[in-house]
Amino acid sequence: MIEFWSCLAARFEDIELELNRLDAATGDGDHGTTMLKGIRAAVADESNPGKAFRTASGGAGGTLFGFVVTAIHKVEKDGAPLDEELGKAAERIMRIGSAKPGHKTMLDALIPASEAGSDAGAAARAARSGLEATRDMVAMSGRARYVENSGIGHLDAGARSIAEILGAYANWKDRRR
Repeated sequence: MIEFWSCLAARFEDIELELNRLDAATGDGDHGTTMLKGIRAAVADESNPGKAFRTASGGAGGTLFGFVVTAIHKVEKDGAPLDEELGKAAERIMRIGSAKPGHKTMLDALIPASEAGSDAGAAARAARSGLEATRDMVAMSGRARYVENSGIGHLDAGARSIAEILGAYANWKDRRR
């Protein structure tokens, strides 16, 4: 699994500044940097990448994305179904963050992915569609709700990260076949 986290780190190195720009339009502008910190920590701790991610990235985002990292780890380590683990992550995120689908958050990519079945490719495609839908949403959670027009016209950075994580995961699984 370390190979996956390493590939993911390389992908997020490529898109760090783009994620920061997306986040700057609706937040504080550090989403890409925070994600990369967490992913690099996951690379260094194969036994508990979710905890490593949470500790390194910190804040609410670290906790919320840590659930997704843990979900993927459980799928690979325990053979748990991808859709079930992503669904559990989404439930935890909603419980802690009080966001809901349609609020223009990471959930708008994560929930469709969790409903796409256990195929990683289907989950990645569903996450990408969910990401695209955030462009026209009014932000109702997080910092984006306070910006002009509540972020309408901008993709959500968290949803973009979910789409990237699941896209990288699907590609990694395809290469292993």
